[in-house]
Amino acid sequence: MSLIVYFAINVIILIGFYRSIQSKFTGVFNFGLLKEVFFIYFVTLLLSLVLIILIDNEGFFGLFLFTVLVVLLSITFGKVLEWYQEMANQANKDYLTGLYNHGYFKDYLKELFRETKKTGGQFSVAFLDLDDFKKYNDYHGHVQGDRLLKFVGEYLKNETKDCGFTVARYGGEEFAIILPKTEKHAAAAFMDQLRKKLNDTPFDGVERLPYRCISFSCGIAEYESDMYEESELLHKADQALYYSKAQGKNNVQLYDEKRISRDALKFKEDLDAIEEQLKLLLYKDVYTYRHSKRVFTYAMEFSDRLPLTEEEKRTLILGALVHDIGKIEVSRDIINKKGKLTSDEWEMMKKHVIWGKEIVLSDGRFEEVIPLVELHHERYDGRGYPYGIKGEEIPKLARILCIIDSFDAMTTDRPYQRTKTFSEAIVELRRCSGTQFDPQYVEPFIQMIEEYYPEKITNKTVST
Repeated sequence: MSLIVYFAINVIILIGFYRSIQSKFTGVFNFGLLKEVFFIYFVTLLLSLVLIILIDNEGFFGLFLFTVLVVLLSITFGKVLEWYQEMANQANKDYLTGLYNHGYFKDYLKELFRETKKTGGQFSVAFLDLDDFKKYNDYHGHVQGDRLLKFVGEYLKNETKDCGFTVARYGGEEFAIILPKTEKHAAAAFMDQLRKKLNDTPFDGVERLPYRCISFSCGIAEYESDMYEESELLHKADQALYYSKAQGKNNVQLYDEKRISRDALKFKEDLDAIEEQLKLLLYKDVYTYRHSKRVFTYAMEFSDRLPLTEEEKRTLILGALVHDIGKIEVSRDIINKKGKLTSDEWEMMKKHVIWGKEIVLSDGRFEEVIPLVELHHERYDGRGYPYGIKGEEIPKLARILCIIDSFDAMTTDRPYQRTKTFSEAIVELRRCSGTQFDPQYVEPFIQMIEEYYPEKITNKTVST
């Protein structure tokens, strides 16, 4: 009777152990290893049969031996469980950050993808990459770089632990987050909040980086029912991450096929050459660098909606990217001043269009963009600078760029001005249509913004 009870209890324990492994450690254990463990476990049951025989023959001494061995076996089995737990941690966790590793992330994503495919629902995936991590390593060494990775890993874990999200170190300075039951816009809002909070979190040595803080670029993609396998989702998240870095880093981007495919139209050689010039701005004025990247993106999107020749589209896009290059020559104190500029400082700032023209001329390859660089601050009513020309005296592409440039300036975070929402900026574009801006391009631009960026329109704007 004792043998039967003991056997039954241990079988129940064995079944519970097996289910625990199935639910918690999927993909971690080798099936052959499990068979070996179960075999050893059943051997211990047979040993208990031998001890029952001892009890029958030796009485209390046999009972003593049986009790001692049961206790020892229980301790041993507990050690085996601890060993399995340790193996699971080693197999699933990244040794440096303590987050899940690449392998576990892929296994869990595959399981979640299949489950969502069967039962329906939604989830999003976010890839994030620490900006300028190589520079940080070069400045401070790999030991300090590892400390930064560990710090970011702990930050991500703490910020997501109550959300039911799964965070993994995907490789190097790249991290990945699975956000169950979260659509892409909610995921983007969460990741952007995470990014801003990390920007404000101090860490030794980050003041030498371009943004002078810990920052990351992030790409997000959402599960779609017509996806065949999880690799499609990963590819889209990766493309969105690439797009995020292309926009100047330290931002969050959703996967959008239209935008990303346009970004791939880069006129490779010309854009690479201009990018090299533009990078000089990154170290002097990161705000202007990012502004130039956003204006470049708007120009690509808007150019496809206008009756322009291919050469005009190319010129508009290249000019948008390099339009503020002359700010390299403006004093850092003036560029980063938080208060209102004095009249002398403002006159110095206005010279950036002339200096930009000279920089482009010195290169000799992009003379066609000079009117955009020199004249994008001219106004339709003639009250702009540097020459005060008006109406159609201003080249068409410069009039278009003026609208794009002003819209992004209004909606950009800067210390000396209150940032307008997209809706407020649209109202301002309409108010200044015919005075600052060429009216024939204002409404088409607004329509493009409303179509491509509906999530940023906070309320319905009214046409005038």
